[in-house]
Amino acid sequence: MITDTTPQTSGRRIVAIAGVIVVSGGMLIFGSSPAAAASGTQVVTGATMGGVLSITAPGALALPTLVGGSPTAATNLGSVSWTDTLNDSVVSSVTLASTNLWHAAGAGLYIPWADFTISVDPAPTAGPNNTGSAVVVPPGSPYVLAGTATTDFATYSTPITLATASATSEGTWTQANNQIVVNVPANTTPGTAFSATIQYTVTG
Repeated sequence: MITDTTPQTSGRRIVAIAGVIVVSGGMLIFGSSPAAAASGTQVVTGATMGGVLSITAPGALALPTLVGGSPTAATNLGSVSWTDTLNDSVVSSVTLASTNLWHAAGAGLYIPWADFTISVDPAPTAGPNNTGSAVVVPPGSPYVLAGTATTDFATYSTPITLATASATSEGTWTQANNQIVVNVPANTTPGTAFSATIQYTVTG
């Protein structure tokens, strides 16, 4: 007996076979029938988007308490990551620049960027799908920020280079261990709130 359960499900027909025993001259004969089968194909497509050059800055940072005449403890700047998937021969690089630490009340008091020392993480982490050479951190860390002296809150220091890629470097990298030390001038007004902006830039 052949029992056919219909309809076909998911491109496959289910067939149940029950044996029928026939006694004939001492032989046992089992009835059978070939199982029906079906197959299907799936087409998978994909397309690439345009190349990307992007950077993500760390979140806000609260420095240790600023004590006149003393440096702060080295403080982690947070995790900065950047992506270059332009697939061209242009070398990309990442830089950091900073404004002064400016008195939030706008009273004209500031701690200049020349009092900032930046230590650069020597080993950026590569993304899992990166290709080509790893990015390189140039020598020179720790850096004292430099540039034309200013007394405002919007001018940036001369950028320092955090890392440089090669012409074959493609993918995403992260630096998680950059640090800052602020050497607080002795005449800094106590009980004052200061704010600075650090700018990260990727070019390529």
